[in-house]
Amino acid sequence: MSKSFWIPLCASFGTMILLYIIGFIANIDVLIFKVSLSYTEISLLPIVVGILVGFISEWILKLKPQQ
Repeated sequence: MSKSFWIPLCASFGTMILLYIIGFIANIDVLIFKVSLSYTEISLLPIVVGILVGFISEWILKLKPQQ
């Protein structure tokens, strides 16, 4: 697989993981992933931001060879 696949994938997962870690350390409810025996609560903001970062990095990689 080419780097045009791996770079956006790593950027999006890295962004998601980083935001969840920041939310856990700083105890920010918008960025937190909570798991207990009775319920699981997942914040969607890091997922959305990670997907956006993936699309933006893919767009940048497609523009780079044209310049």
